[in-house]
Amino acid sequence: MNLATTANKSDSIEAASQRTLQNGAQPVVRVGLMSGYDQVDFRVHGPFSVVSLAGDTLFGKIKTDRRWRCKIDDSEAATFVYSIILGTFSLEDNAKRLADKLEKEGLEPLVIPQGRELIMNGRSIHDGKMWRVVVGEFENEEDALSEVDAFTTPETPAPRIFRHRIEDATGVLELYDAEYDRNAMINNGFRLVPETDSTEVTIYDIRVGAGFHWERVEDRSYKGAIEIRIGHEGDMLILNEIVLDEYLKGVVPSEMHFTYPFEALKAQAVAARSYTLSRWCKVLPSEPVDFPATVAFQVYSGTTHSKEKTNQAVDETSGEVLVVGNSILEAYFAANSGGHTESKEFWNPPADTALVGIPLLVDNDKFTYDLTREVDVEKWIMEYPESYSNPRGTGIEMLDRNARYFRWEVTVSRRDLEKTIKRKLGFDIGTLIDLQPLRRGVSGRIIELEILGSHRNYILHGELNIRRVLSETTLASSCFIVEPVMGDLGALLEVSFLGAGFGHGVGMDQTAAGVMAYKGSKYKKILTTFYQGAKIEKIWQ
Repeated sequence: MNLATTANKSDSIEAASQRTLQNGAQPVVRVGLMSGYDQVDFRVHGPFSVVSLAGDTLFGKIKTDRRWRCKIDDSEAATFVYSIILGTFSLEDNAKRLADKLEKEGLEPLVIPQGRELIMNGRSIHDGKMWRVVVGEFENEEDALSEVDAFTTPETPAPRIFRHRIEDATGVLELYDAEYDRNAMINNGFRLVPETDSTEVTIYDIRVGAGFHWERVEDRSYKGAIEIRIGHEGDMLILNEIVLDEYLKGVVPSEMHFTYPFEALKAQAVAARSYTLSRWCKVLPSEPVDFPATVAFQVYSGTTHSKEKTNQAVDETSGEVLVVGNSILEAYFAANSGGHTESKEFWNPPADTALVGIPLLVDNDKFTYDLTREVDVEKWIMEYPESYSNPRGTGIEMLDRNARYFRWEVTVSRRDLEKTIKRKLGFDIGTLIDLQPLRRGVSGRIIELEILGSHRNYILHGELNIRRVLSETTLASSCFIVEPVMGDLGALLEVSFLGAGFGHGVGMDQTAAGVMAYKGSKYKKILTTFYQGAKIEKIWQ
C-alpha cells in the first residue's frame, strides 16, 4: 500500500460520515474522551445494546446496573507513512498548479484532500475542504525531518511533516460485566448504543486537565453512543458520538461556570458552537475522532456538570453561529486576557480580521500602551487598570475568583527552573543566565523567548510552548515580565514571573464577557465586541 492509493475507513467511521444530519439539521460530532489506556471500566444507566463496528448486535436491549470492564487482549498499531507538506490551498487548482511545477522539477508530488463541507437543507454553510501538496513517503518521522530543509524555498517557505495512515490499527477487545454473565472477544471495537434518550454511560477514572495545575482523575457520564475501539497507536480509544447541541451542553458549563450572568452563558454557547463547526469541517470523515474533550480543543464533561441554566443558554441560541463572509468563524476564547486580547495572526497564522487584539478597559481612551514594546508591557503589568477582565466586586463568587488571573506572580528558584527546562527540552542548558523576550503580540504575550544558559542558548517559539517549558505545569499566560532575584555575589537565585491573564488571549475573554453581562450587555453585543465584523446567523431552527 502507498500514499497515493490508500483510502482506509472503518465501518463505523464510514457510517458516521453519512450521519452528519440528525435531529433536524444538527451535525453529529465524535468526541475523543480517552486514549492511551489498556482497559476501562464503565456502568450504563438505562437500556442499551452492544453493537460491533460493522453494525452487528452483540448484546441487545440490556438493562443492568452492573459495572463493566473492557480491556485489550491483543493489538497492533496502525501503519503510517510520513510526507512533507509543501503547501495547503483552499482551491484545488492552486494545489495542482504547485504540483505540476514540482513535477517538472523531477519530484513526485501528490495532492491530498482534507476537511469537508457542511451542507444543511441543501445549502452550503461552511466549506472546510483544503488540498495539501506533499512529497515523499518516509517510514518514520526522523527521516522526513532530515529532508525538510531541502524543500525550503521562497515558494514553499514553511514545509512541515504530514503523517498519513495506510493501514488501520487492529486488535481484540475483551468485554465482560462484573459477574461475567456476559462476555465477548470483539475484533477492533464496539459501540454502546442507548435505547432511550435518558440512557447515560458513566466512565470511570478519566484523566482531566493533563499538564495543568488542576490535573486530576474524575468519573464522567455521557449521553449518546459510546464507542470503544483500538486506537492508532494500538491502545484503547473511547469516544462519544452525539448531536451538536447535546455536546455543547457538556461544553458550556465546563468552559464557563453556570453562576455567570445568563447573557455571558449565551455568548459562550454561540462562540463554542461556531468554533466547533468551523473545526469540524477541517477534519477528514475517515478519522475516528473529530476533536478531543480536553482544553486542547474545548473542555467537554458530558452530563457530569450539566446545569439547567447552561442547557437553557444552548437551547435559546440553538443554530446561532458567528459568520464572517461566507464562512463560520473559528471563534476562539480564553479564560482571561489580562485586559487586552491577542491577535490570531501572532498566535496562529494567518491573520483574521475578526480575531484582532483589542483593549478591554472600561474607558479605552485611557489605553495608551504599545504592548509589543518591553517598556510598555512592564508598565501595563505593574498597574491594575479598570478593566472588564478584572471582575473583582461583582459579587458572583466564581467570576470574582478570576481576578487572581488578571495579575499574577510566580516565583521559582533558579535550580528548580533549570531542572524543569532540562526535563521539558530534553537537554541541559547549564546554569540559567537570563530569559529574554524576543517578540510579543499586541496583548504583550511573548511569541519568542530566548533562554540563555552557560552551556547553550535556546529560542522558544509559541506562547503555549513558552508557558509549558518554564513551568512544572503551565504558566497562566505568556504575557509576563521576568524579575530576577540576585544573591550577594551577583548570582541568580530566583526568578519571579509577573504576569497578566490566563490562556492564549485570542477571541472572547470569558471573564470580561461575564463582567460585561453583569453590567447589562446582551450576548450579541458581547460577541460582536470580541469578534469584530462578525455577524450572528441562525443556520438551523
